[in-house]
Amino acid sequence: MRIISRIIPLMFLLFAFCAPEKPNYELKVMTFNVRFDNPADGINAWPNRIPLVEKYMKEEMPDIVGIQESLHHQNEDLLRIMPGYAYVGTGRDDGEKGGEFSPIFYRTDVFELLDHSQFWLSETPDVPGSIGWAAVLPRVVAWAQLKHKESGKELFVFNTHFSHVSDEARRKSMEFLSDQIIKIAGDSRVILTGDFNITQGSELYFEMQERFLEYNNLQNAELITKEPYTGVKNTFNGFRKDMENRVIDFIFANDSFSVKTYDIDKILEGDIFISDHWPVKVQVVME
Repeated sequence: MRIISRIIPLMFLLFAFCAPEKPNYELKVMTFNVRFDNPADGINAWPNRIPLVEKYMKEEMPDIVGIQESLHHQNEDLLRIMPGYAYVGTGRDDGEKGGEFSPIFYRTDVFELLDHSQFWLSETPDVPGSIGWAAVLPRVVAWAQLKHKESGKELFVFNTHFSHVSDEARRKSMEFLSDQIIKIAGDSRVILTGDFNITQGSELYFEMQERFLEYNNLQNAELITKEPYTGVKNTFNGFRKDMENRVIDFIFANDSFSVKTYDIDKILEGDIFISDHWPVKVQVVME
C-alpha cells in the first residue's frame, strides 16, 4: 500500500509535466492615421504614398488596423493593396460614403465578423453628420465584434479620431466613448485604437488614462508592454523630419490581453512619408 501511495502522486506529477501547454493566440494590432487624400500635400499626396503603404502592410500583415482620416476611395485603395482584408465603418458626414472614415480593417482569414456599428461623438450619436460639444467637424467611433476563428475567442474593437480643436470636445468625447464601451462590450475583450489628438503627458491625457482604467479596465499598451519601448518618441510627424516629440495616437487594451511588444514605425523613402502620422503597432496575446 505504501508503494502505491507513493506511485500515485508521481503519476499525477508526470501527467502535469506531459500535459500539452495551453496555446497562445497572438494578434498584431495597429492604429494608423493615413492622412486624407489632399492634393496640396505635394510629394506626399496620397497617390505617391500608396506604394509605401502597400509595401509596409504586406510586410507587417496586421490582424487588425484602426485607420483614421481615410476617404471612401482611399478605403477602396487599401482593400486593393491589402488583399484578404475587409473593413467596417462609414463616412462621418452622412453615414455612407461622405467625408472621412475611421474604419476598422481586419483579416478575413483570422476573424469572423459577428456584429458592427458606428456612432457619432455628439449628443445625438445616431444622427449621421452630427457635431458634438465644442467640435467643429463630425467625429465618429466605429466598432466591430470579431470572433477569432482558430480559438473561438471573441473581442470588441473600437476605433476613433477625436476633434483637433478644443479640450472640451476631446474630454466629452472620451467620457462618452468610455460609457459606450461599457454599454456595447460590457466585460468582454476590448481593444481601442485611435488618433485621440491628446498629447501624451498632458493633463487631459492623464484624465483619459484614469477614466479608461477605472471605467473600462483599459490601459495604454505602451505602458504595459513586456518589452520596454525605446524607439521613436512621436506619432505625429506633419511630413517633417524634425518634428518635435508628440504622441497622440494610442492603442488601449484591457486585461484580457497581455502586451508583448509596442512599436512606432518611422516609415519614409527619401522625402516621401508613409503619412503625416507614424503607424503604431502592438503584439498582444489573448488571455
